[in-house]
Amino acid sequence: LLIIYFNIQNRSLNTDYLTQTYNRRQLDGYIKDKIRTSSKSASFSAILIDLNDFKNINDKFGHDIGDEALKASAQIILTSLKRNDFLARYGGDEFMAILNVGDETLLEQTVKRIHQNVEKFNLENANPYSLNFAIGYAVYEPESKMTADDFFKNIDQLMYDAKRQYQLLRNDNKFF
Repeated sequence: LLIIYFNIQNRSLNTDYLTQTYNRRQLDGYIKDKIRTSSKSASFSAILIDLNDFKNINDKFGHDIGDEALKASAQIILTSLKRNDFLARYGGDEFMAILNVGDETLLEQTVKRIHQNVEKFNLENANPYSLNFAIGYAVYEPESKMTADDFFKNIDQLMYDAKRQYQLLRNDNKFF
């Protein structure tokens, strides 16, 4: 019973309560370990996903619906990943996936799958909102000697570039 109790405690310390994905604490340790053990033949990649217009969902429909949108986002991302991939809630409406993929083409296929699954969700569900993700992604290059913080900053910048592109399209009324 004590072992079960410790396992439950450990899981609650490392899991985001709302989305049931890993939390930032677990992500930080995981990424540092991935960097430490990466090599040219065994690299990995990361995807940072931000839920566009999340504040509008909360403001327009309430925080309960906002929570549903976060849970749905986590499920969409999880169904787009492989079983051994790692997903954590990075921040409020951001998620980070770590993949055992060192190939840009395979990484882009996963990103495409995420976009396809969110489109499918929007078409098939009768929610009062639709979901849209800004996504930044990169393969970790071991020879770069990037720290975890540097790698996060790089992917964060790529995600914000995607978010700016979304905002430009939206402001030009080309998106809607």
